[in-house]
Amino acid sequence: GGGGGGGDPGHPSGLPTASQRSRARRTREMFADAAAALGGDSPRRRKKNHSKLRGGAVGAVVATPFDHQNCSDLRAADAVRARRAYVKSRADDDVAYVYLGDMEQDGEGGSASFDDFASQFYPAVRARGMIIDVRRNAGGNIDTWILERLLRAAWLFNAERSGPPDVTMQYAFSGEVVVLVDERTSSDAEIFALAARRLGVGTVIGQRTWGGAVGYSGDAELALVDGSAFTIPSFGPYDADGAWAIEQRGVVPDVVVANAPVATSRGGDAQLDAAIEVLNKKLAEAPAKGKVPIKPTYPNRSFDAKTCEAGGDGSAKEEGGGGEDAKAAKAVGA
Repeated sequence: GGGGGGGDPGHPSGLPTASQRSRARRTREMFADAAAALGGDSPRRRKKNHSKLRGGAVGAVVATPFDHQNCSDLRAADAVRARRAYVKSRADDDVAYVYLGDMEQDGEGGSASFDDFASQFYPAVRARGMIIDVRRNAGGNIDTWILERLLRAAWLFNAERSGPPDVTMQYAFSGEVVVLVDERTSSDAEIFALAARRLGVGTVIGQRTWGGAVGYSGDAELALVDGSAFTIPSFGPYDADGAWAIEQRGVVPDVVVANAPVATSRGGDAQLDAAIEVLNKKLAEAPAKGKVPIKPTYPNRSFDAKTCEAGGDGSAKEEGGGGEDAKAAKAVGA
């Protein structure tokens, strides 16, 4: 799906898209290649190359300055790092921060939001709270994939004789979730935010979203004689009550919070602060939320022949009885 663009990485609160992170990665690879061309990147080799050049030896140094896009990409990636560190400072390791710049299966440069989500979600699956930030998210079509993971239930647990127990439904997240949205959250990101509320995944915080969920297929609907083509928005979502969803109305958050321009330009993020406060309050009210329950005391499964002969399960020790199974058997025999 189309929609609002990615973050403004030149802004203190700018958030990177998947494509921006991909370009930043390619920039780092470019400099790694340059270092390899100079004989590696160890301190000894750097010192040796530096000495040779100062001594007048023949050598070649390739200096490739950052262009504006590369600088923007790195600043954007640093913004996410700073937000994650800020969340940790306000909530220790209880709350994780996940950022998605789009919902594409394969973004520009081969970056995939699948990988983006997985690389942030799975290491934090045992956190007690999670902030999923889809502000300035340009949309795509992976909402179902993300929701399937968030809807897994921690209802049964396995305990080994040594080591901590774990859930039987692999990677089920049982903590509290907050979804951050703003006026540039668009298309599939809006569907994800609406589903988070309707399906009980979590609380939506921020500003009313963009309001564009009518989509189009990946194939051009009409080809032109010059070889070009164009697509036509051709399908839109509606809910089980028969009401059209999202288009021209967006998703109104559960908690409306605006990021004031002046405060934001000075590094503030009222929406993120609100998300942290909501999660800290919910976790304080429910100390067991997001935690794997302590395993119970091991049962006595020793075998009792007399109880078994009387029709029981071999484990009951009731006087004159033989357990509930034996009582039931006697009742039938009578």
